[in-house]
Amino acid sequence: MVPHRSRRFSSARQRPLPLAPGMTVALVAPAGSFPSARMERIRLLFEKEGYRVAIGAHVAGRDRYLAGSDGARAADLLWALTDPSVDAVFAIRGGYGSSRLLPRLPFGSLQRRPKILCGYSDITFLHAALDALAGWITFHGPNAIEFAEDAVVFEETLAYLSGSRPFEWPLSDDHVLQEGRASGRVAGGNLTCLSHLMGTPYAPLLDGALLLLEDKAEAPYRIDRMVMHLKAAGVFHKIAGVIGGTFTDCGDPDEIRMLLREYTAPRSIPVVLGLPFGHGAANHVLPLGAPFVLDTSRGILTCTEAPWARG
Repeated sequence: MVPHRSRRFSSARQRPLPLAPGMTVALVAPAGSFPSARMERIRLLFEKEGYRVAIGAHVAGRDRYLAGSDGARAADLLWALTDPSVDAVFAIRGGYGSSRLLPRLPFGSLQRRPKILCGYSDITFLHAALDALAGWITFHGPNAIEFAEDAVVFEETLAYLSGSRPFEWPLSDDHVLQEGRASGRVAGGNLTCLSHLMGTPYAPLLDGALLLLEDKAEAPYRIDRMVMHLKAAGVFHKIAGVIGGTFTDCGDPDEIRMLLREYTAPRSIPVVLGLPFGHGAANHVLPLGAPFVLDTSRGILTCTEAPWARG
């Protein structure tokens, strides 16, 4: 059943507890399939740090380009999001498939059950829906399969999610496309996913938001078309600023810079590009739904209120 637009969540964000050894992390595959040999490596990394690991019953499934049927993937995700013994949920990989699960999930019943959800790329669909319909703060960051490929990524992600590393990034002159200062909740993620969400009940809440955008392997004309779609949907009249992550393998970087300048120039809002969020060499953890300040004169993007609940 598709939720009605009037049920969109608009009150205070629902905050999870930070990660700590002894907690249980769930690994689920809501989107594409993955090499099953990676699972043992991921599990051992968490267990070595003192975490209990619960693995979705259907993560080894295969259905064309998906990690199992929609019903099986949705069942695993719903289990991870609602089981009181689970403290954090990590998407194993992106690819495609998360959007197919949205009509199957009872977002309204999740409003008072926040827990960490970490992932990016196709997981943008889940971030957006949990923002709009459950009010959760979620975490745009690496998918778990990347932990098996690089232990440093795992360590950095745990540092952010445990609260020991601040959500703060310096801005260089090269990052700044348009100067300014703005504050607001961060929303967004992968541009392709976000453009497909416009006009649906699952689109993130963007009024006064700092809009995160990133993508991979999209030609400049496709980036142009998707950003134009955001403009036509009124997004650039709503937001307070743009946080551009990486646009990896998306053609000439100067074309991407020109496009973002072109579409944001009518409003005097801060716009930055090239921060370490997305498909680039660095993909730091950014709490979606948390309040930030983007200030190009001070050269900083910083979280102004911790995204964590009080234990």
